Amino acid sequence: MSLKKPKFDTLAGMREAFAAHEFSDDELAELVDPKFGIITGFADLMAQLELLREMDLGATPPALGMASGRDDP
Repeated sequence: MSLKKPKFDTLAGMREAFAAHEFSDDELAELVDPKFGIITGFADLMAQLELLREMDLGATPPALGMASGRDDP
């Protein structure tokens, strides 16, 4: 299953259904078609998250030099 490009109407419907935050129409439009170039486009972000979701993280070794925060050796 491939991701579809976000549409304004879809995001506006989600805003109404899950009214956790009052996103303005301008904010939603920026997610659909970024103009400022400051943030990653929403479609690009979702594609990157999809790549991570498809990865077998159990087969991914831990980052070198990262401490676990535990005292055990």
